[in-house]
Amino acid sequence: MPLIADTVFDAALGIVDNCNKAQVVTSGSSILINSITLDASNFGAATDNSGSGAGRKIQCLVSDTSDMKAISVTSAGAAKKIRLLISSAVTVVADLTSAVSLGASDQVNLGTFSVILKDPT
Repeated sequence: MPLIADTVFDAALGIVDNCNKAQVVTSGSSILINSITLDASNFGAATDNSGSGAGRKIQCLVSDTSDMKAISVTSAGAAKKIRLLISSAVTVVADLTSAVSLGASDQVNLGTFSVILKDPT
C-alpha cells in the first residue's frame, strides 16, 4: 500500500492552519456570516488520523476564548457550508450535515471539524 510521509501531510495541513478568516455560506456560496477572524489558536496540531484510511488530520475552529460563540449573522438565508480562507482565497470548504435557517438578527455558535488527509489506497 502506498504511504505518504507525515511531514508531507503536515506541510499541507500547515496551510490550513494559516487560514485567517471563516465564512458561513449558502449552498450557492452567498455569504451569511463574513466577520469571523481566525488565528493559530483556532486550530489544533496535526495528528494521526486513527479512522479508516489513516493519514493525518487537524481540528479547525477550536475556541479557547469563546471566539466561536455568539457570532452575528450578516445576511439571512440557509447556511450550508463553512469556508476557511487565507485573506480572500478559499482554502477549505466544509459542508454542514443539513442546512440551517438563519435570520438577519440571529447569532450562531460554530463547532469544530477536522480536515483529514488520508493515505492513498
